[in-house]
Amino acid sequence: MRILVAALLILLPLSAQAEQFSLRCDDGDFKPLLFTFDTKANKAIYESPVREDPLPGTITRTLGRSLLFSVQGIGQDFTDFVWNDGASEMQIGLRGTPFQRTFRCAAIPLRPVTAFFETLWPKR
Repeated sequence: MRILVAALLILLPLSAQAEQFSLRCDDGDFKPLLFTFDTKANKAIYESPVREDPLPGTITRTLGRSLLFSVQGIGQDFTDFVWNDGASEMQIGLRGTPFQRTFRCAAIPLRPVTAFFETLWPKR
């Protein structure tokens, strides 16, 4: 019984950490794309290399740590983003076209933008 309780105490912090995580997606010679997620709140933050302010997003579907999400403020031409955790890839496409880009990504330490999870979205 003590072993079970000890195992639960060790695993609880890990499961809490899994609710928020950040990714760095490399774009060749350009600055990387940065994403931070809160899977419990279904929120995402996109730090674009061409914008000073982070953009809020909404997670619409999840399967483990893979997810589908949209980002507000990019423009109506962009479609949902797809994070494929198993392949470590982020896919981004344009609505109504066959255009799609895929970026290799890696987990990074949780970004300081997590404070924005409470400020970028309107209170309900």
